[in-house]
Amino acid sequence: MLKAVIFDFDGVLINSLDEVALTAYNAATGSLFTSLAEIPGTLVALFKRNRFHVQQIGDAVALMNWCIENHQFDSIRILSMMEYRTVATADTATLNSRTNLIYETRKRFIDSNPNRWLALHQVYQPLWNELIRYKKHPLVILTNKNHEATSRLCRHFGLDINTDDIYSGDRGVTKTANMRQIQARFGIECFSFIDDSVKNLQDLDLEFNEEKKMLSLLLATWGYAGPEDARIARESGYPVLKQMDLILQIK
Repeated sequence: MLKAVIFDFDGVLINSLDEVALTAYNAATGSLFTSLAEIPGTLVALFKRNRFHVQQIGDAVALMNWCIENHQFDSIRILSMMEYRTVATADTATLNSRTNLIYETRKRFIDSNPNRWLALHQVYQPLWNELIRYKKHPLVILTNKNHEATSRLCRHFGLDINTDDIYSGDRGVTKTANMRQIQARFGIECFSFIDDSVKNLQDLDLEFNEEKKMLSLLLATWGYAGPEDARIARESGYPVLKQMDLILQIK
């Protein structure tokens, strides 16, 4: 049984793939489209195939810029990690400015058409309903999404969570920095974190488990995990879970 589980949001609790694709496109082009039907299908397909690479949400803009330039030539290509790093670092704008651009673009979208924005999201079931009933420990979310969007989605889909228990991309530079805040606040010696990105897990592993294991790291397979993430997770000693595996462990 797991204790004190901290949850990633996008790709673990909620499917925001359509919204991130649309917001990244709007951010990259200065548009305010509210439907993926307004964007070339080959471009959307290429972005979605490579979404798993994105850790910091600002890099979604760099990925989208690459997709805009390349989707007509190869809409099914999956970038290697090295190729993706080249794409992300080649963008002339700083990561911080790209991140702010995503947040600002998302806010424009929400302000202009909040219902359409909400409709671009779906919760992962049956895990979501299990968390609505979850009472054993404080429910804590650690996400690169901005705080207002995360709390709005929780309210919309009926998840009662203290907003102070949402640690978001606009309240800390990285997941590692926010995890430090969580650790200091709750004073828990050992706790668990589930994410759909094995790279996020590796970064946290280096930071928290080098001298003493403080963080149990779990890979969610139902979100945006990359094609090699499950293999890498197993080789790194991280449990690879389906939704029901997690539900059985938090009950």
